[in-house]
Order: sequence, then structure tokens, then C-alpha cells
Amino acid sequence: MWKIRRSCAGLDYYTRTVFEVEALDGGVGAIGGGGRYDGLMELEGGKPTPGIGFAVGFERIALALAAQGGSLETAEPSCVYVACTSPRERDVAFRATLALRQAGIRTEADYQGRSLKSQFKQADRLGAVACVVIGPDEVAAVVATLRDMVTHEQVSVPLDGLVAAVTSQKGTGTF
Repeated sequence: MWKIRRSCAGLDYYTRTVFEVEALDGGVGAIGGGGRYDGLMELEGGKPTPGIGFAVGFERIALALAAQGGSLETAEPSCVYVACTSPRERDVAFRATLALRQAGIRTEADYQGRSLKSQFKQADRLGAVACVVIGPDEVAAVVATLRDMVTHEQVSVPLDGLVAAVTSQKGTGTF
């Protein structure tokens, strides 16, 4: 439960509209407040300048949320990582990344020119379930290597069927 109070102690420089948001459960108290402070600039020696502002305490919000049984943590959805072996394959990798993203598949790719080994490590850090590998052999054959990041099994799929291959494997336990 939340409560908004319109008058608050300790906010002396505010004028007219003043508010405070308080969490009623959990003993956290105020999590934010604000209002108009038309006279603040004059108080500090400046020209009369109307103003409005507010502040929130993120730690207090997290505490209030936890006290009410909530959490700020969300499960990060798994992704597919697109890796290429050299800058020559970057254009094909970009098009594959774009196609997967347009199909609604969360897709990450290398933009720093890392080695393939480093790209696999990055895919692991991101929690990728599959890695699409594009090298010179794949470009020549117009395919991509689709690698399961858990079992390390690999299959070769036509580039124009990559989205279908990734989507068909989603939720099957393979990817």
C-alpha cells in the first residue's frame, strides 16, 4: 500500500504544492517527495525562478517492495549469439542478426572484432542458448553453423532457413 501526503515536514523551501510518497507496509516510511520551490533561487541569492522537483530513494523503494513480497529481479531471457570468424564475414553475420531480431528472437553479436574463442566466452557470459557461427566456409556454402551452447552439438543450416531452425529448436530442450 502507498500513501501520498500533500504536506510534509522538513521540506521548508517548497511552496504551495508539496507531496511525499510513503510506503505503509514494511516500516520504510517515505520513499520520495517533492513539489514547487518558487523561492529557492532567491533564497540562494539568485533571480526569482519558479521550479518544481522531486526525489526518490531507490534503496527505499527496493526495501518497500521486498517488505510487500515483491522483487526487482527479473529473469533475463535467453539469447542467440551470432559470431563470425573475421571481418570478411561481418556483413553476413549482421544480416543474420537482423533477421533473428526481426523474428522476435533476442540476439547478441560481436561488434569488437574478437576472436572466435572470445566470442564463445561472451556468448556464455550472456547466457546464450545457441551460437550462430559464420566463417568463410559457411559464407561459401550459404549456410550457418548452429551450435547448442549446452551440449556443444552443431548443425549446419541454410542461411535463409536460420530463423526457422532457431525457432523450431526453441523450447525443445536443444536450444
